[in-house]
Amino acid sequence: MGERYDLPLPLELYLVAAAVVVAFSCLVPAAFYRGEQAKKGYGELSCTLIDLRNAAWPAYFGLAIRCIASIGFILLLGAGLFGSRDPFKNPLPVFVWVIGWVGVAYICALLGNIWLLINPWDNLFRFAEWLRARMMRRGRKSRFAYPSIAGAWPAFALFWGFAWLELVWPGRDRPFALATLLSGYSVLTWLGMYLFGRETWLEKVELFSVAFGLFARFSVVDLRKMEESDLIVIRPPASGLVTETPVPISLAAFVLLMLATVTFDGLLETPLWATIHETAVTSNFLGLSPALIGMATSTAGLILFPIIFSLLYLLVARSIAGILSNRNVTTSTRDIACRMVLTIVPISIGYHLSHYLSYLLIAGQFAIPIASDPFALQWNLFGTRLYLIDFSVIDSRFVWYASIVFIVSGHIIAVLLAHLQAAKLTPADVKTLLLSQAPMVALMTFYTVLSLWILAQPITKTG
Repeated sequence: MGERYDLPLPLELYLVAAAVVVAFSCLVPAAFYRGEQAKKGYGELSCTLIDLRNAAWPAYFGLAIRCIASIGFILLLGAGLFGSRDPFKNPLPVFVWVIGWVGVAYICALLGNIWLLINPWDNLFRFAEWLRARMMRRGRKSRFAYPSIAGAWPAFALFWGFAWLELVWPGRDRPFALATLLSGYSVLTWLGMYLFGRETWLEKVELFSVAFGLFARFSVVDLRKMEESDLIVIRPPASGLVTETPVPISLAAFVLLMLATVTFDGLLETPLWATIHETAVTSNFLGLSPALIGMATSTAGLILFPIIFSLLYLLVARSIAGILSNRNVTTSTRDIACRMVLTIVPISIGYHLSHYLSYLLIAGQFAIPIASDPFALQWNLFGTRLYLIDFSVIDSRFVWYASIVFIVSGHIIAVLLAHLQAAKLTPADVKTLLLSQAPMVALMTFYTVLSLWILAQPITKTG
């Protein structure tokens, strides 16, 4: 950002204050949600805002959005393959990494799962299926049954690869290379939909549908209801993350990976990681180039960090299971881990908002001039080709205090969700509820401190 914010107080005071707020936030739900009241569904407060079942315009509106998104995807892919090789003159990198990944994630988490409407692979496949049905005058069944043992593990593997492309791959800003990868992913996605069924592939394998679907569980608008029954449903924030049954272990692993990778992204910008990288370069005994050593170090970190975080989470789940067994509640570490894992999604959202806010507001501006001249042919479609990037739109002071709000709020909401989930397992007494939450609250308190420390490194003078 070109500047650092001089904190008015020592960083340690901010970290301690945030930790205290998160640690004691578990007492608030215990005071208001007691006994059987705590076992009632948080989502019961949902209500239907608008009934669209007898209206024709929503279908046309949705179709228009799908068409625009599909045409935009084709144009972006064409620009990547045949347009300028300069990432500052080609729309593909900024629309993939900034608008697509960061911007859509923000919208899904705060407003609703817009990805259900703009997913280009889903929209183009639907169009192909519609054409086929019109021509053949009959529907088509999937050729193979999706193996239940696979679960969401394919999406897990694809997301890990996506994280590597984002954080390690040196060609991530090269339009042609990025377009080639997108083309390959498109073929894989459409082939999977054809063989195993569209809905199954989107639910289990298509990594963006899985990731944005998890973020959207936090939102106050349930757009899936609109897809299924033409109802716009308003629900309490994060109520979609409270479940009656454990999620599949593959989905639990996906949630942990999603949080671990975005945290590792922040870690890459700290002096600590710079020291690790410098040590690896100076101790080079294979004669590798510094760039190759950097890739190897980052790749190793991207593998080890999620594993360490997952082991720590499983240790917490085992501690909760042990506490409950001492209170005559029979459960297992796996059951606890899969029941509680969605409660950390607000933490992931809070970190996502904090870490990528300046990236979205500054780097996202590159979409303004590029949109007017997507193929670098001196066009000026929207009159914005000469737009100059405004780096003053956000400063490090705002980023720091926004980070505090997002991180602490995300952890407090996670504590509330953990309380609601624990209430479904434990006897109706506050003492048991608080005891069962203690390990998870300790983990969230530690993660609050770690997150704020990481975010402080590149933007504060006293970090």
